[in-house]
Amino acid sequence: MNRLAGTFALEVKVLWRYGVVAIAAVLAVLWTGLLLALPASGAQALVPYLLFLDTAGFGALFSVALLMFERVEGTDAARAVTPVSPGEAALVRVGALTLPVVAMALPMIAVTAPQGRLWGALGYTTAGVALTSVLLVAACLGLGALTRTLQGALLATAPVIAPLVAVPVLHLAGVVQSPLLWAVPTTAGAELISRGLTGREGIPEGPGWAVALLYAVVCAAALCWWAARQSTVTGEGRADRGGGPPSVRATRRGTAARARSGPSAGPGRRGHPVLALARYELVGGRRDPLLLAVALAPLPLALVLRWAYPALAEYLRSAHGFDPVPHASAVFGALVLLHVPVMVGTVVALRVTEDVDDRVLLVLRVSPLSLPAYFGFRTGTALLLALVGLAIAVPVSGLGPQVSPGLVAAVLLAALFAPLVVLATAAFAGNKVEALVVVKGVAAVSVLVPVLLWVLPGLWWSPLLVLPPTWSLLALPGYPGDGVPPWTVLLGGLVTAAAAALALVRRIRSRLLG
Repeated sequence: MNRLAGTFALEVKVLWRYGVVAIAAVLAVLWTGLLLALPASGAQALVPYLLFLDTAGFGALFSVALLMFERVEGTDAARAVTPVSPGEAALVRVGALTLPVVAMALPMIAVTAPQGRLWGALGYTTAGVALTSVLLVAACLGLGALTRTLQGALLATAPVIAPLVAVPVLHLAGVVQSPLLWAVPTTAGAELISRGLTGREGIPEGPGWAVALLYAVVCAAALCWWAARQSTVTGEGRADRGGGPPSVRATRRGTAARARSGPSAGPGRRGHPVLALARYELVGGRRDPLLLAVALAPLPLALVLRWAYPALAEYLRSAHGFDPVPHASAVFGALVLLHVPVMVGTVVALRVTEDVDDRVLLVLRVSPLSLPAYFGFRTGTALLLALVGLAIAVPVSGLGPQVSPGLVAAVLLAALFAPLVVLATAAFAGNKVEALVVVKGVAAVSVLVPVLLWVLPGLWWSPLLVLPPTWSLLALPGYPGDGVPPWTVLLGGLVTAAAAALALVRRIRSRLLG
């Protein structure tokens, strides 16, 4: 028991050191402030989805990032000579990542709980958030143990996490009502969140609800056991295989890959180094297809929004008395206009973080491909993919306004957000865990800015002009800059984005070259 307590204390210190606790506190303050700024009906309609989609899933990706970071640093190898087994460490991690999730949820529940039902809301909703968090963290931890890279882990977890998230959302919105939904264990967590905040009961009721809840708890326990089992098996396998520290093994794999590639694979042997890197990325897409997946993601995202959003809007009107139609521009800004660039920028930023961890940037110092050219290629890739994604998602989703010069300016400025995400991650993150901290903060900005710019009265929104995403929203109907000529907004957004990029580039140069 003492070793588990010590492991838990060490895990909390790691979360604190790499900013996981800090970003959890920041998000709790931001989301609580957002809920207070919204009308009561809007806040009560939004908070179940916010708690389920964002708060309960907070620790899932961090569990994978911590696992991959430990492999790079050799922590898992060092643990092999301690009394703590990899399985015990995995179980402790599930608990340590669930605690900040519950702490984040408490103030959000307190400001939206129905009058006279505060304690009931806290009990039901925190239980639902904790149950959902355990299910998602354990699933990601077990699947992550089967992969070698962060991007591989994201691809492996996506097909499993998608139904664990999408099915309960359909249940919460009332889009689908079927007993089969309860076969997905996270549906019980979503139902607990809904019952705590609204008092309304979904299906099943009576004894059937107890069975569904017991089933979800058993699934959570089974997933924790499986995650611990996978961590133990993979940890012992790496210890048996040996082969040196992870960085040495990565170097050996890279050397072997270059040997198989032949002499023409070198960046400077044929054509410009950037073109050689582009060819390598295109060929490597088969080996690491996450970038290809995110390039194709805007189309299914837009189709889902086109199909599900009308039903969700009708549910909000009938169940909560909140009509989202007057707020169409804010919904479009948060779900499409800024969401696609953040999605693209996140994947490219994680690719850069992988290169930093694998010491690729150190190799570039003695190669024909300079660091500025490398970052130019990465940011250019993010910009191009964001533009293509928005060109697909904006018309297909059905949420955007009619085609106009203002919409064109908004799309161009929003696409610039993707390379800024890449630069911000490279400027402030030194490893995979810190990269996810930066990405979580950027994702929060992409949701908060459209809402705050929409609800803040008078000139209270003007401080948001220092944030580049704000300018893309000013060109949309209903926002404060609606009457300003689109090209004026475009010029202001370009200047703001250029200033932000310059500041980030200076910090990157000081970190990597200073």
